[in-house]
Amino acid sequence: MKKITNKKELVKLASYIIMGDGGVYPGGSNSYFMMNMIAKNKDYIELCKGILENISGMKMTFVEKGHPRQDQYRLHGRQHPLYSKLRARIYTGKYKGIDPHALKLLDFEALSFLYMSDGSLVKYLRPEIKMKNPSYKVSLNMKRLSYGDLFILKKALKEKLDLEWNINKQNQYYYLNLRLKDLNKFIDGISPFITDSFKYKVTL
Repeated sequence: MKKITNKKELVKLASYIIMGDGGVYPGGSNSYFMMNMIAKNKDYIELCKGILENISGMKMTFVEKGHPRQDQYRLHGRQHPLYSKLRARIYTGKYKGIDPHALKLLDFEALSFLYMSDGSLVKYLRPEIKMKNPSYKVSLNMKRLSYGDLFILKKALKEKLDLEWNINKQNQYYYLNLRLKDLNKFIDGISPFITDSFKYKVTL
């Protein structure tokens, strides 16, 4: 368990875990937490477990999926009023969006949870045009979000971290693409918070 005594810090981390791969769902008098993660990223789900144990009891279960699907770990948290509060901020019905309050707390540690959950780093090298140095594309592929939610997130990333992102479209979905000029600033800022199993996402 990672002991967190600062309530604002705990709310920040819980909010970004939920806006990433986590979820909070109605259950009885309060909401509960649930997240599934493929087994090779066990260190990430253990990180989340250690944080969320400051809110409620957590249970981590191995889920064998069988070939060709990848085995998973499931993290389940008991009902708690804070989960209900965060659900009211982040969800509209079943739609999981962006919490404007959490964006006020945005820093590189918070961003790391979104990036580990939904980010990607692609390296390009084109020898046919004699490109000596590789080019990179960093994306936040939160394609469940509306254009409006991504616009709010893009604005906060610029204001809080001075990172410029473009909103791109793929089929009917939108996602964020980092300006190449900000690549090193992004990698340097986020790397200390990335778990070992996700280091490939920050390795140039």
